[in-house]
Amino acid sequence: MSDFIIVGGGGHARVVHETLETLGHRVTGYTDFGGNADVRAPYLGSDAVLIEAPLPPVCDLALGIGKTGTSPGRLALMERLESCGYRFPVIRAKSSIVHQEVMTGIGTVVMDGAIVVTGSRLGRGCIVNTSASVDHDCRLGDNVHVAPGAVLCGNVTVGDNGMIGAGATLVPGIRLGANCVIGAGATVVRSFDQPGIYVGTPARRIR
Repeated sequence: MSDFIIVGGGGHARVVHETLETLGHRVTGYTDFGGNADVRAPYLGSDAVLIEAPLPPVCDLALGIGKTGTSPGRLALMERLESCGYRFPVIRAKSSIVHQEVMTGIGTVVMDGAIVVTGSRLGRGCIVNTSASVDHDCRLGDNVHVAPGAVLCGNVTVGDNGMIGAGATLVPGIRLGANCVIGAGATVVRSFDQPGIYVGTPARRIR
C-alpha cells in the first residue's frame, strides 16, 4: 500500500480519496487553490507547493481534478509534476472490472462499477467514471473523460481531451477526433473528426 497526495480539492478529488482508502492506501493530504472542508485530508496549499519543494519520491500523487470540457490543463499539470519526480499510478476502484489485456496510461482512474474490456487502450490521465462501460478494443487518447453511465461499444476511438457525457452511447466502430465533447444522453452513430460539441440522437454538432 502507498501514501498518496491528491492533486485537486473538488468533488472528483473526494471520490478519488474514497477510492484510494477503499483500496487500502493512505491519503496524507491534498493540494488546491483553496481548502475544502469536505475533503477528509490535510490541506497542503496550492499545487505550487509540490513544484517548488518536491516531496520524497515515496509519496505518490493521484490526479483528482475533474473534467467537463476539452481543456488540456489537468494533463499539463500532471506532466509538470511528473517532471519533478512524482509518480501517478493507475487507480482502479475495487468494484471496477478491468480485463487483463487492457493497457492503461499513467494517472488514469477507473471508478466504481466501471468496466473496461479486453484489448482496450487508455491514454494518460483518463477518467472512466462510475458505471461507465468501455467495450473491447477501444482506444482512448490522453485526458479523456468517459462520464458516469456512458457506453462505448467495441472498437470505438476517442481522441485526446475528449469528453463523453453522462449516459451517452457510441455505437461500434465510431471514431472521434481530438477535442470532441459528446453531450449527456447523446447517441453517436457516425464518426466525427472536427472538434466541437455534439448532442442529441443521433448526435449532431452544435458548435
